Amino acid sequence: MVMAIKPKCDKCGEELGEFGAILLSPPNENNQVKKFHLCKSCYAQIIATLRD
Repeated sequence: MVMAIKPKCDKCGEELGEFGAILLSPPNENNQVKKFHLCKSCYAQIIATLRD
């Protein structure tokens, strides 16, 4: 798979070699959100934390 861009995981800093996940923040007072890229491994860690 060839990705047009090579984002880095915002949690571990590794370059994403394949599609992972996107985490969106709650909107601020200006209705702006922050977008975070996650690799599959960090996504799994976050999901596991949410299930605890």
